[in-house]
Order: sequence, then C-alpha cells, then structure tokens
Amino acid sequence: MVHVKILPDKAHASEEVAQMLHDLIVEKPNAVIGVATGSTPEGAYERLAEKITENRTDVSQLQFFALDEYIGLPWEHPESYHSVIHRCVTVPLGVEPAQVHVPEAPDDSTVGPVDDYDQKIAAAGGIDLQLLGIGRNGHIGFNETGTPFNAPTHVGELTEITREDNSRFFEGGVDEVPPLAVTQGIGTILKARKIVLMAFGEGKVDAIRDSLEKPPAEERPGSSLQLHDDCTFYLDEAAAAKVGHS
Repeated sequence: MVHVKILPDKAHASEEVAQMLHDLIVEKPNAVIGVATGSTPEGAYERLAEKITENRTDVSQLQFFALDEYIGLPWEHPESYHSVIHRCVTVPLGVEPAQVHVPEAPDDSTVGPVDDYDQKIAAAGGIDLQLLGIGRNGHIGFNETGTPFNAPTHVGELTEITREDNSRFFEGGVDEVPPLAVTQGIGTILKARKIVLMAFGEGKVDAIRDSLEKPPAEERPGSSLQLHDDCTFYLDEAAAAKVGHS
C-alpha cells in the first residue's frame, strides 16, 4: 500500500524524513538503512546529521546499503557513488566506513545478477527502511523501463534520458556518464520492511502520476511500489500536481 504525503517544499519533506530516520535509529540502534544518491535526499541526510549531533545519538551499530553504483568509474571519482555516499552519509553521520556498503561489479560486467550484494543485505537482517528517488522516466535505483519486478541486484544499461539527467553532475557532460551500472533490483527493494520515496519539482510529475495512478507494469518501474505493504511518497506540490488528475 502506498501512502502519499504532500509537503510545501523539499525542506519540509527533508525534515519529516530525517525525523523518521532518527526515530528509527533511536528505537533500533542496529537498524539497516538503504540509502539513495542524487540531489533529492541530500537535505534529509543533512538534517539527520544535525539530529544525531544534537542528541548524541549512538550510530555505532547501524548498517547502510547504497542502491547502486556506476560500472567503470573509479571509486575515487567524485561522482562515483562510493564517493558520494562517503561524503553525504558516512562522514556527516559519523559512522565508520565498514558500516556502509555500496554494490560492486567488475568493470567488464555488462548484464546479469550480482548475487553477493543481496546476500550481504540478508546477512545483515534485511533493510528496515529504504530511501528512494525516482527518475523522469520512472526508474528507481537504476532499474530502467522493462526491469522485472522480481529482479535481484544486477548490472544493466542506463537509458539516454537517465544519462542526460545525471550529466549535470559531470563536468564533461553526458559523455562522461557511464552507460552501465549495478543496482539493487526491484525485487531487492521490495524486500525492505519500509520504503520512503522522495520526489520534488515539476520534472517528476509524470513519473509520480504513472507510479501512483496507473496499474503496476514493468514499463513503469516506480509502479512496482504499489505492491509493497508499507511505502510512503514524500512529494512537494509540483511533483504531486497530477496526482488525482489522471
């Protein structure tokens, strides 16, 4: 079941999500949290870091699992998700690098499953709360259109629209965005006990409408979340503009 919360703006949504995360950490000090990259969750991570500092919250038992990573991008590259997670999650939250996991695949990988990451998640006890963003074309993680809903963590090709959207993070533009990535599969994501998706701005309005108001289908990866028992969309008014108006 999907619940929808429409907030005035990204700041309000980030505060609510950060508070939810902090409440989880206090309630369950050894919580397992799935973390997304990109600009969407950054505000939530910043507010969570402030709450942890203010409350001197114990973070020593937490584990974090990132959603995805590019193939063929050196980990030290500033836009590799190893680097992004390190500077947005590991350092500000004050956790040890060993508590933070990012999926890996060989540079010569093309397509196919990456079983060991799902095994690591299972060994940690499963993900308590998974954070997600969504692409303009409805992808979650790097699960592009056509990804089976039962897909495990796998290597797949990025669409041109995804590469174009992510090119803003690369000085050299779209040509520097790798064409392949390893991602938690939709099947992996749906195993999380709770899912929180954040989306802001008019650029996400069609993806949000299709995810919430059209039947679940593989051409709409975000629509898979309708199949989850506990999923909440945190949206600003722009992203939610077509909800209820399909």
